[in-house]
Amino acid sequence: MLIATSLAAALAASLAGAASRTAALPPVTVTVDVAVDLPPLVVEIALQEADAIWRPAGVTFAWRVAPRATANPADPCPPASTLRVVIGEAHGRAPSDQTPIAWIVFDEDNLPARDIYVSHRNTLEFLMSARGAIPRAAQMTKTEENLRLGRGMGRGLAHELGHYLLASKAHARRGLMQATHTAYSFFDIDRTSFEIDKAMRQELAARLAHEPMAASSRPSP
Repeated sequence: MLIATSLAAALAASLAGAASRTAALPPVTVTVDVAVDLPPLVVEIALQEADAIWRPAGVTFAWRVAPRATANPADPCPPASTLRVVIGEAHGRAPSDQTPIAWIVFDEDNLPARDIYVSHRNTLEFLMSARGAIPRAAQMTKTEENLRLGRGMGRGLAHELGHYLLASKAHARRGLMQATHTAYSFFDIDRTSFEIDKAMRQELAARLAHEPMAASSRPSP
């Protein structure tokens, strides 16, 4: 996902001006299909984390969590939704040796699909293999494990939402759209590494001011 795509030129407005433009946006409607047996609290934490990361930029979400029994990753995105998030156990693929926590697919026209996949399996493996500042698995209570799982999944989701909202595969040198983050960044309570900086807020404001929300009509595989 390192291929840069052209975006609308950044507005010459101040940060406050950019934030005010995005703040006027209606919530982005997202259907959430949980295709794996997870405690509801983990899903709730993940969605709250994504909310917390995007809220300072004036972007909010209306989450519609589908009942577990009806979740089917093969189904297309519901017409009432802007996009869909599937939480499941797929492993996914990455251009590097890192295992992705979440991903979105772009079509041949460089438009993002209407589906984002969040891998509970990959997030758990990343958490269990973390070293250093993150407590080892044997030292975590189940409550702490669920908290960190939800936090990591939410931050991975927030990153992919950035690709969707900006309609770009490009990554940044720092912040939310940085290509890779450490285990500490994903799982610690401090979310500074996932902040949305002034340049990204202006970029988002410019795009939404000049272009409609673009998304591929074809669901990702």
